[in-house]
Amino acid sequence: MKAPLAAVTMAYNEPIFLPVWLRHHGGQVGAANCFVLDHGSTDGSTAAARVEGASVVRIPRSPQDDTRRCGFVSDFCASLLNWYDAVIYTDVDELLVPDPAAYPSLLAFAATVRADEVVTALGFDVVQVPDLEPSLDWGQPIGPQRDWLRFSSAMCKPVLIRRRAAWAPGFHCIDAPPAFRDLFLFHLRYVDLVSGLARLARTRTQPWITPEAGSHQRTPDTRWEGMLRGMAGLPKRTDVTLLADDPLLMAWQARVLDSVAERTDALYRIDLHLSGDELWRLPDRFRGQF
Repeated sequence: MKAPLAAVTMAYNEPIFLPVWLRHHGGQVGAANCFVLDHGSTDGSTAAARVEGASVVRIPRSPQDDTRRCGFVSDFCASLLNWYDAVIYTDVDELLVPDPAAYPSLLAFAATVRADEVVTALGFDVVQVPDLEPSLDWGQPIGPQRDWLRFSSAMCKPVLIRRRAAWAPGFHCIDAPPAFRDLFLFHLRYVDLVSGLARLARTRTQPWITPEAGSHQRTPDTRWEGMLRGMAGLPKRTDVTLLADDPLLMAWQARVLDSVAERTDALYRIDLHLSGDELWRLPDRFRGQF
């Protein structure tokens, strides 16, 4: 008899995002079923007293190499399928939430996934509007503090597996076409201006495998802040439900699926550059979920 669901992430010196990831996913699957792949942290963020009972797998520090990283994560998650019915993987700044209108928890959602299925989440950047919203209190749930989402195909990631699968670098795609269900990924990179700039200062100085690798994690402060403020200034809609029959959500989902046709043999199975041209208000039913 296997346990139902494990949650996996990888981290290096993440004193803000890792506690949030553990609070959320540990609350869903149990801390004992959370696995943190620690890529040589030196700040104490993965110490036993800080990870709330999660398992920490420590690997040597090395220059950031997404190809190597996704290969290791793919093998690790596949190995957990010896002990778990299903495994989820997200980056440390990503939170998974099944639609609470349909499922009470991630465990309930995972129980409905077929044995050969890989589930792709519907992905959103959670965006701070600095002129309207104060800095985040990271010790409190995120949903009640932030109102606005932006659809992002790059965040429509394959996140839940019930069979061995191989992720592509960046974890945006896998060795299967996207299969959407009522599962949402909330990406927190743009959720707070001040914290985002502080994290960027760290990622900008860490070693990378090549000068070109991780360029989005090494952009200048002014450019990154301009990106956030540009998203914050998009037109805003308050009538989006994020239900399965929501016409706006269906339209963006269709655009992602349509992009698969010309990429059937590509490493990245979808167009990763489909980004919403509006901000959508987070529906109330999600506010207490993350």
